[in-house]
Amino acid sequence: MQSTHTAFWTGRMPASGAVAAGLVLALFIALAPQALATDIVDIGFVDQQALGSLKPFVDAQRQFAQYRGGMNGQFMAAVKGKSDADKQKIFNDFNQKLAAKQHELFDQLLARAQTAIAAVAANKSLGVVVDKQIVVFGGQEITGDVIALFNQPGQVVPPVNTPPASEVGYVDQSQLDALPKFKAANDEFIQYRQKLGVDLTKQSAGKTDSQKQQIVDSFNKQLADEQKKVIQPIIDQTQKAISDVARKKNLMLVIDMADRVYGGTDVTADVVAALK
Repeated sequence: MQSTHTAFWTGRMPASGAVAAGLVLALFIALAPQALATDIVDIGFVDQQALGSLKPFVDAQRQFAQYRGGMNGQFMAAVKGKSDADKQKIFNDFNQKLAAKQHELFDQLLARAQTAIAAVAANKSLGVVVDKQIVVFGGQEITGDVIALFNQPGQVVPPVNTPPASEVGYVDQSQLDALPKFKAANDEFIQYRQKLGVDLTKQSAGKTDSQKQQIVDSFNKQLADEQKKVIQPIIDQTQKAISDVARKKNLMLVIDMADRVYGGTDVTADVVAALK
């Protein structure tokens, strides 16, 4: 899950704090797209937003929102008149309490949903299950089966066997973002964007709307040029590394781990090694 809005996207807890600007890894097809429909028959997909809309998740989200609302009031009262150092300590303490509440409310639900997905996938001999939002054509939808299993009374029994080998690989983007060359490129681009923003504000002062628009257009062009210069080479290197790894492992396609729900072949370590 990627935010404090619980929609059961990836089976992960919502992240606290701002999301850093990073290099986005798109769906990468290693071989011809035409092969996907005929050669890969073990791909399933599930509508994770539909799972997040189930009553237990909605109830948990409502409870969390109420808890967070009460904590916000307590936080504002606690930091009033405090030094910056004390405010930071209070902020960290409140964040820990929010995280603990999230785990309390969502962990069992997420585990039950993940087990239901694994059980349905095993029953249908699926090697991988992905998020429905990335599927354009093909695959087997298992959302209805997963919801039925999730809603049944009693414990959801996990599958005995591990998922079969899959021709679909996945990469953990966060591990790529943590590589020194990725961080350096991203930091350089952010600094450039911030400096350009300051210049834009200064240049726009006292200007007409028409002149401001020209300045904005110039700003956007400079930003696009800088992105092409600093970020694009990293993207190109990443795509080549993924392509090489995919071919070496005979994978048909590689996706971002955020879109992988169950199964698949983790090639993160191989891609990281190729990029170092």
